[in-house]
Amino acid sequence: MASSRTETRSPVAFALQEVTTCWDQAYEALARGDIGRAEALVDIAGEHLVVAGDGTNDTPAEATLRQQAQGAFGRLQHGMKAGLEGLQAEMVRVRQGAKVLRGYGHAAGAVTNRLTKHG
Repeated sequence: MASSRTETRSPVAFALQEVTTCWDQAYEALARGDIGRAEALVDIAGEHLVVAGDGTNDTPAEATLRQQAQGAFGRLQHGMKAGLEGLQAEMVRVRQGAKVLRGYGHAAGAVTNRLTKHG
């Protein structure tokens, strides 16, 4: 067990743990609507990804940590997609509301014009 403990203390292992933490916290920030915090955490994770490398020389412990990081990324990606879909749906509702209001404004303007012309 001592060797696996050493493996988890490597710079790559540390970086992967930090990446996982950043992505998990970014997901939580998105869930709270704190986009700025999520963005900052994703940036920090990006810095750690440089150290984490591509995984070609991972030890078994690092490979496990990399899988955990990939899971965290999957959750974050899902949260981002869900947020974008929600935003798109909201934009559709806003556009529909704007169309209704435009139509209401034109109808109100026509009534006002008739009143001022006859009055």
